[in-house]
Amino acid sequence: MGLIDLDLEALKRKQRLDEHEINFLEEGLGYTFDDKMLLEEALCHSSFANEYGLPYNNERLEFMGDSVLSFITARTLFKMYPDANEGELTRMRAEIVKSESLYRKAEALRIPYLLLHGHAMKSGALPKSICGNALEALLGAVCLDGGVGSAERVIKKLFLSDSEEQGAGPDPKLNLQMWLQAHGMPLPKYELVSTKGPSHAPVFEVRLRMCGFEHVESGRTRKGAEAKVADLILRDLRGRFGE
Repeated sequence: MGLIDLDLEALKRKQRLDEHEINFLEEGLGYTFDDKMLLEEALCHSSFANEYGLPYNNERLEFMGDSVLSFITARTLFKMYPDANEGELTRMRAEIVKSESLYRKAEALRIPYLLLHGHAMKSGALPKSICGNALEALLGAVCLDGGVGSAERVIKKLFLSDSEEQGAGPDPKLNLQMWLQAHGMPLPKYELVSTKGPSHAPVFEVRLRMCGFEHVESGRTRKGAEAKVADLILRDLRGRFGE
């Protein structure tokens, strides 16, 4: 192996994930990889592979992950809502797997900072689509590494569990959305009232007004606060309609 080859290999090793980063990501996913190279491949953008002559990038795993996410989400919603029709299930699935949702999950896992990419891209300021694609690639990697059951557990943890304040179970926001759609009512619009506390531990206050009802709740995350007000509004609506 020549000097140039040694320098190239050293550069590749330097830019790959260290053990601490891998542990953080696996903790966030709730899954530990047997094959760490699958994890690294999932976080290898084509620009990085092209720059350093790697024989792989995350595009094939993204293809796998996109299909797995769609299937697991569809199956879970099918079981969770036995009375929902095809249109309602399709809308709920689309809400869960939409690009903005993928980016939020990717950001929480620090994927914008962990993704291996070419020098032309700036870490932490990557396009949302690239970060979402990398998350899908990670889901594909989990499926290949641990099987469909492992992928299902990760997907449920990331996308289908309730907020941290509410515990596991159906998402109150999805429940409210489905109820409103079933009754021909407009979808809710959550209003962020304030963000208080230090930057490392903010408290979000959210308001929701629906059909004459109004609630304001706080949470350690915006999603958590939204889940609380959604649950309260849904209880009010069901009470009004005698359900």
